[in-house]
Amino acid sequence: MKKIVLIALTLFPLTTYAGVEKSESDRLPDLLKTTKEVVDPMPGKLKTLLVDEITNNGPIKAIEVCSTLAPAMAKTASQKTGWNIKRVSLKYRNPEAKADKWEAKAINGFEKELAANTDALMEKGEIVKINKKQYFRYAKGLKTVKECLLCHGKVENISPEVNAKLKEVYPKDLATGYEINQVRGIVSVIRPID
Repeated sequence: MKKIVLIALTLFPLTTYAGVEKSESDRLPDLLKTTKEVVDPMPGKLKTLLVDEITNNGPIKAIEVCSTLAPAMAKTASQKTGWNIKRVSLKYRNPEAKADKWEAKAINGFEKELAANTDALMEKGEIVKINKKQYFRYAKGLKTVKECLLCHGKVENISPEVNAKLKEVYPKDLATGYEINQVRGIVSVIRPID
């Protein structure tokens, strides 16, 4: 009887630990689904607003949409959910949009995916520890499309008026030189796990 109790007590911590690990991985599909419900509509809404602005008022006015509306959309979503949601890039316009190490790794991975397949999904989600707390980190790639090139293309292909406005709004601009089907950046989410 003592042997059975001793074996049970010895195995109990292992089964408990394995159960905790399994429940984390079991949470990933739900975390991914609920995060995507918030994030997935954002790039499409912004693109629609940008295309409308370009069509109705030209690319110079579209710079205002990108510089004010995109961060406002992310801020609103962050306030609504309690998550940290933002757009970041390796080649950013605003220094606040500089990718951290995790985000840079995601962007580099998406660039490889996109080079191999222009229809690549470009998303990544995982549970990480930050300062001993668990978070769900998510990245959704933003692919460069034709409209992006008006402000993010090769400098020599951007109109002088747009270049002047970009220098005014973003004096430390790094976000030019893109071509269609390159990763422009990502929507990044850092979501606390209770």
